[in-house]
Amino acid sequence: MEIGIDLEEIERFKNFDDKKLQRIFTENEINYARKFVNCEKNFCAMWCVKEAVIKVFSNKTINFKDIEVMHTENGKPYIVKNEIILNELIKNNCTEIKISISHSKTHSTAVCLIY
Repeated sequence: MEIGIDLEEIERFKNFDDKKLQRIFTENEINYARKFVNCEKNFCAMWCVKEAVIKVFSNKTINFKDIEVMHTENGKPYIVKNEIILNELIKNNCTEIKISISHSKTHSTAVCLIY
């Protein structure tokens, strides 16, 4: 079992242009975040997830777009188990990856657990 965490200021994401968003986030993530009035809060949270995943795997070679954050119908976030994520889980002798996200007025945070 391993754990990763990240915390970021939401303000940092208020001026991201489309080009920068597309370098970091998948089309699904961008579409999800833009459904909300304060989309920068969601972009910040997904950034935190991506950072937490990279930390949990101790792998700086994973690209941000290799990590896709999706949400269930109830809004629960999860990581898409694509080939890259599955390979990292195998390398770490794990089969599951779980995330949790939280926000305040000024910050977003995310935790990632593999087991």
